Amino acid sequence: MRSLKNDESLPLCRYSLLNVFMKKFVFTLVLLCAISAKGQSSSSDFVYTGAEVCLAEHTFSCRHLGKLQGVEKQSYQGMDIWKDYIVSCQNTGYVTIYKTDGNAFSKEGKSFKLASFHQNNHCNVVSFSRTFYDKKDVFPLLYVSQCQRGRINGRKDLIYVERIANDLKSSELVQTIYFKDVHQLFGYALQWVVDTDRNYLYGYGNTVDNTNPLNRHRIVKFRIPALDESTDGLVTLTEDDLLENYLIEDTYAAPFNPIGQGLFIRNGQLFMPTGVGNDEHPSILYVWNLDTRSMQNVIDLRKATFGELEDCACYRGELFIQAQGDLFKLSFQR
Repeated sequence: MRSLKNDESLPLCRYSLLNVFMKKFVFTLVLLCAISAKGQSSSSDFVYTGAEVCLAEHTFSCRHLGKLQGVEKQSYQGMDIWKDYIVSCQNTGYVTIYKTDGNAFSKEGKSFKLASFHQNNHCNVVSFSRTFYDKKDVFPLLYVSQCQRGRINGRKDLIYVERIANDLKSSELVQTIYFKDVHQLFGYALQWVVDTDRNYLYGYGNTVDNTNPLNRHRIVKFRIPALDESTDGLVTLTEDDLLENYLIEDTYAAPFNPIGQGLFIRNGQLFMPTGVGNDEHPSILYVWNLDTRSMQNVIDLRKATFGELEDCACYRGELFIQAQGDLFKLSFQR
């Protein structure tokens, strides 16, 4: 069957555990993940729980596309894809742009600093919107999560709205969005992600921190502020602006305390790659259904990937995951 195009959803097919005993076939998952350092490949079988991710069977392949080529000594963080361009961000606000055909990628020009470059800008999640500052621009506006406990001009939990120049050499800061968290709904830091399908802005984060047994995980939802709503380039959001505010643990009872990494929304589902690639913090892809407020999938990526997982994005119906220095592609077959 055909592959999904850029502007199509990454759908989830219905799957009921009650039907599993009625099946005539045992579903198996074959993992094909290339190990780039030695040019070798390995495979293993495993299954995952929850609903099927764009599958007739619980099967996906994973391919290691190669090493990232950003700025040395800066950790890789947020990533998103627009058409055939991968925009990869690093801590403090370095950006490297790559061109891809889905099977390989190559660096476009030199890495540069975002206009929001700052030692306390972690760039933990980046999301393209569907809004263009100018109709001649190559890219729509890019939303960058500061996501760091350290403050910038006395504020934290910021999201920067950046306009990438058409020569791919610089960016312009056109808006800063600040959530004034008076009642401390969030602990360490708030991550932001754009729902481009429905034009909303979501926030996600810990209520305390990963090490606290009382920690929970909060999701909030806002309308995306227009550029002309800014005062001196700043928009301040408060609890009065909330459209939704709830805890994952309100409806999800299973153990859940991952280290927060990237976020991506497609077709009402929040994709959350987590983990650092070890036994203490295993690499897991969580898929949270924003409509039903339920955990759609918990997919074990320990055998499929290596290193710390950071952010993810969709390209032609496949899920690209940026890890700490590496790029992976997950293909959910059907």
